Amino acid sequence: MRNGLSLRWVISGSFLLLIAVVLVIYSKLLPEFTVRGLFYTASAMMEEEAQYFVRHYKQNPATSTPHNYFYTSVIGKEALPKDVRELLNAPPSLSFGAVNIFGDLYADDDDAPFHIILEQPLGDGKTLYMYDIDHDKEAGGEVETPLSDAYYDQVLESIKLISLAVFVPALIIIALLVWWLVRPLGRLIQWSSTLKNPDALASERPGFNFKEFNRLADALANSVEQVQAASQREGRLLRYTSHELRTPLAVLKANIELLALQSGGVLPPSLQRIERSVLNMQLIAETLLWMSREHAESLPEEDVNLSEVVGELIEKHRYLIGNRDIELSIDIHDEPCRLPPTACRIVIGNFLRNALQYAEEGAVDISFKYPRLVIANHIREVKPRQESDDYGYGLGLQLMRQLCAKLNWQIAVIREQQRFTVILDFTSVMPSAANVGGGIK
Repeated sequence: MRNGLSLRWVISGSFLLLIAVVLVIYSKLLPEFTVRGLFYTASAMMEEEAQYFVRHYKQNPATSTPHNYFYTSVIGKEALPKDVRELLNAPPSLSFGAVNIFGDLYADDDDAPFHIILEQPLGDGKTLYMYDIDHDKEAGGEVETPLSDAYYDQVLESIKLISLAVFVPALIIIALLVWWLVRPLGRLIQWSSTLKNPDALASERPGFNFKEFNRLADALANSVEQVQAASQREGRLLRYTSHELRTPLAVLKANIELLALQSGGVLPPSLQRIERSVLNMQLIAETLLWMSREHAESLPEEDVNLSEVVGELIEKHRYLIGNRDIELSIDIHDEPCRLPPTACRIVIGNFLRNALQYAEEGAVDISFKYPRLVIANHIREVKPRQESDDYGYGLGLQLMRQLCAKLNWQIAVIREQQRFTVILDFTSVMPSAANVGGGIK
């Protein structure tokens, strides 16, 4: 997949991460609970031995204290070895069952003092102290136990084999499960990319093993079919409308030209308004026909002087001002620009018509410095219930947006409390709203 992670790798990676976390936790907890198991064994053995000694001590105080290879015992704290007695001055590192563990349990230094000590009251005010014996410091060192060590190593090897026997099949099962789940999803994605072709949409939909994927495919196909049908209806409407308008417009234009010749080249005001409307409708029909084409060719560009274009459009729409006291503030650079002239007249004319139609008394500011044209006018204060940002007239702002989108132009509409500003940018990068006012004089 482009621009994102593959679902297959996300799922498999998540499972592998989960297994890795479980193994890490297991590897961390295993030594901890192994040590605690040894402590439990030591605690049980020492406590049982101490209880056995107490039973005989009550019958005969001269009974000798317990002693074996692993631990020994004395009566009274003073009888303890110095290093063991000093450990009792500090709190234990761990209390486990009947015993207390003194010293650092996880020290890397093998010489660090470490003892397991049990304190058993004897009932006569004396205390039996049992503690483990460190044989490493004796002559000859600790006694080796090769048979037991061999058995322990064998158990560890068995544990490793069992871990691999669990991990490897689990990994294979997860990989197969991910492949089984994601493969239909990949087929669904591949099939959905072909839906733009009407033949693929009309053909029988393939099965995707899971009913959820099949329902998703049905919903996707229905949505695409509805969108394509709506697009075809819109295209037919635009084509039919533009074609049907051309004939009556051509008849009207020809008759107006005949009337102009009969009246010596000067038409009365009523016929002038008809002439302007016919010209606007003719431009609109050409634009609609161009926009309805699926692969519309680029409009021819010419050197356009926007100062002249705006001047002509202002004269053509000056009648919209009527008796209002409106001042036109124009600041347009007159250098030629490479633009499609017909589209420029339609878009700029629509915005200028809106500005003059809805302007309150005051100034209408028109400024242009390539590539940005700004038209701003004062409007009545917009009430909260008025939700439209269009102030539509003629083609309307929405159709202008579609036209500019096909031309790769940008439109920004800024509505302040009593000011309406339209910015037309002839490039694909739109200036920020903070810089709008810089071009208006």
